[in-house]
Amino acid sequence: MIRIAATLLVLSLAACAAAPAPAPAGCDVTIKFGSYGMGIDRDLADRVATAVKDDRDVARSERRPWGREGEYDLCLSAKPGRGAAVYDRYRAMLPVQSLKAPTSIEGPDGLRFESIGPM
Repeated sequence: MIRIAATLLVLSLAACAAAPAPAPAGCDVTIKFGSYGMGIDRDLADRVATAVKDDRDVARSERRPWGREGEYDLCLSAKPGRGAAVYDRYRAMLPVQSLKAPTSIEGPDGLRFESIGPM
């Protein structure tokens, strides 16, 4: 009985930790808010959302949910010639290491950064 319960626990945790899909098409910058099994880093997501609302270099933003614990991709379309600046701005907001949840960003020309998880 304990073995069955342990197996079910492992399988459910593996489902929660499934990797998100590749960056959505049509996004100049994609910020991915993931989860270690306890939801996304809500404080970071709120700070990013506030910054996006006031960002004059962002032409359009779209939230694309993909997980069961609030995970989502934030797709940002930059104004012409401003993709790298948008990437740099939001990359600077992401922590190098996060104990709360994994967060990553993808930008133009293959730019990519991912917060390091707990060790």
